[in-house]
Amino acid sequence: MKKIWLLLLLMSPSLWAVSQKIEVNGMVCAFCAQGIEKSLNNIATTKDVYVNLDEGFVILESQSEGVAEDKIKKIIVDAGYDVTQISLIAETAEHIRKQYEKK
Repeated sequence: MKKIWLLLLLMSPSLWAVSQKIEVNGMVCAFCAQGIEKSLNNIATTKDVYVNLDEGFVILESQSEGVAEDKIKKIIVDAGYDVTQISLIAETAEHIRKQYEKK
C-alpha cells in the first residue's frame, strides 16, 4: 500500500511544477494584465499564469525547474512595466487565483 501511495504522490503534476511570484509596478488596467499574461504564456514551459491587478503581482507556474529571472524581467520590462521582486512560492497559480476570487 505504501508503494501505491508513493507512486501516486510522485505522479502528482504539482510536484513537477514551480510557481514564481513576480511583483510588478505599472499594471493599471485589464489590458496591461492581458499583455503580460499573453507574453508569459508564450514561454514553452508555462503551465499557468495569474495576474492580480489590485495587488500588483503575477504568478507564473511553469513545468519542472521554472523560468530564469532574467527572462521574466526582460519580458515584463520590454512590455513597459517594472519588476520589483521575483520569489518562489509553494502554491499553484490556481490556488492563489481561488484565494483572491473569494475576496
